[in-house]
Amino acid sequence: MAAYLLLVDALALVWVVRSVATTGFDVHGLGVLLLLVVTAIGFEEGSSRAARLQIRLSAPMRTDMTSVWAVCAAVALAPAHGVMLLIAVCVYVWFRQQRPAGEALFRKWFVASTIVAGSLVAGDVYTFVRDAAADLPWGLGSPLAIVAAIVAYTVCNRGLVSVVLLLTAAPLRNLVGSLHDNLIELATLCLGGLVALAVMFEPWLVILVLAPMVSLQRTALVRELEQAAITDAKTRLLNAVAWEHLAQREISRAERERQGLAVLIIDIDRFKGVNDRFGHLAGDKVLATVARTIEASVREYDGLGRFGGEEFVAVLPDCDERTAMLVAERVRARVNQVDVGEMFAPPASGPLAPDRLSVSVGVALLRLDGSELTDLLHAADQALYRAKHNGRNQVQLARRGGEVPDRVVA
Repeated sequence: MAAYLLLVDALALVWVVRSVATTGFDVHGLGVLLLLVVTAIGFEEGSSRAARLQIRLSAPMRTDMTSVWAVCAAVALAPAHGVMLLIAVCVYVWFRQQRPAGEALFRKWFVASTIVAGSLVAGDVYTFVRDAAADLPWGLGSPLAIVAAIVAYTVCNRGLVSVVLLLTAAPLRNLVGSLHDNLIELATLCLGGLVALAVMFEPWLVILVLAPMVSLQRTALVRELEQAAITDAKTRLLNAVAWEHLAQREISRAERERQGLAVLIIDIDRFKGVNDRFGHLAGDKVLATVARTIEASVREYDGLGRFGGEEFVAVLPDCDERTAMLVAERVRARVNQVDVGEMFAPPASGPLAPDRLSVSVGVALLRLDGSELTDLLHAADQALYRAKHNGRNQVQLARRGGEVPDRVVA
């Protein structure tokens, strides 16, 4: 991955040098550049506290306001001036916001390279489409060229970042983002187009962009605060309170529509041994790995949460007994493929002897084992205890009336 990061940085640097070398001296252009730099830095300084909080709260992919200046640079500025604007913004943001928040320099350098590269590509696309569509009626050529530039910037920027996600095996949904994230990003891109139009026709109107930018940033921050309130920091799953609210809603819906529902309690076997052997930081990594494994093993619409410690919970809506046991067994089998020795082996020593994780799972079903969430959790917890008592690394169904019917786990 380091080679790819260096390649992108090098290509962006070459493109920057080429753009600077081919841009002539322009007093008016430099004046507009100075106005944009002052406006951008004024916004970043005024919002630095909120931005640092956003950095600490955010997932690896987050929405910021840099896209406004990237689109404006692509559409309204000469390439060299656009590069200078983006470098000034990125350097200022790094020193005032990202470095105090503990963000790695190499990560910011790569992100800045993708922003500059995307803006330069968007600028070329804008020029090509503007010239090709110059004869369109009703003045449609310029708006069409701006839309094309926005699309080109998005495709280039996200394409470069998506390669990193693929190389690190990170979920692609980190790149796609939620609908809310994409709507805010679209708003910033459109705002960048409007800023570009202001620069081309009346540069001083750029100052009016500050109010909507502050509003957009606050909207993104509120969303991230809401997410932080319901998310477990170590696993990125729902926390216990949020999961209970979700489970209660699913139970109410299942009762109303007379559908099946199951609750699973999943506990990592001998997790204390992982902490004792490899340390608590390694234990946190194991928790995150198990969370991702469980998430990949259940159905897309099942609700997962971390209940605390090494214990996870899942609510399976529209689920009968057979489906619940199949899902639980799939979770158990896939977690059992995770090798802790391979995860934490020193690089020079090669892999350690196989040391696979295992989980015990308790399963309870709505109406058969209770009609309230507390009843289902109690029944699943008793089944989990029995799985532990019987040797761990297995799935157990809740008892009914003291007997357990004959069932085969697939």
